[in-house]
Amino acid sequence: MLETLAGRLKWERTGQGIRVEIPPCARIMLMRMFWLILWCGAWGLFLYKVYHTNIDSNIQLFGLVLCAAVAVRIIAAIFWSLAGKTTLILDGNQLQIANHIMGLKLNKQTYANADVRGLRFVPSTMRASTGRPGGIWFIENNKLRQFDLAITETEAMALIDKMLQVYKFPIDSAWEYRSTSA
Repeated sequence: MLETLAGRLKWERTGQGIRVEIPPCARIMLMRMFWLILWCGAWGLFLYKVYHTNIDSNIQLFGLVLCAAVAVRIIAAIFWSLAGKTTLILDGNQLQIANHIMGLKLNKQTYANADVRGLRFVPSTMRASTGRPGGIWFIENNKLRQFDLAITETEAMALIDKMLQVYKFPIDSAWEYRSTSA
């Protein structure tokens, strides 16, 4: 049975570890919907211009393909915001992060706990309110990794605290400095 961890986060114990579900952020969904509406308006203006002026057909085709590709990307992001979730599974040996849409697993990353260090919340660089979302970042085999780029600091701190109860990830002092300047 899933219990509330903080904000949108739900968690449960699993044998030797934890499983945490992170649904998408509603504020991000609204922002994506705004961009879709704005993009549709720009696309409509472009289509009007294409059909009412003499532009080379290759340029027209390129413009149409570009507009369609961006629209599809925005629609996919909105669909993710409505039906997607991130699942984190942590036990004494590995950290697993998977993205799902309507129960279908889209991708999964698995990291050996011994290779993970410097687990940190890094706020978004967007100029927003104080509770602005950010992401959880860490270093794995000298590569910077991140997940859930729309998590609040309160949610992130609760998640990191819960993760540290399962496995004590090492902290790299250089990473501490880096995370505060990001």
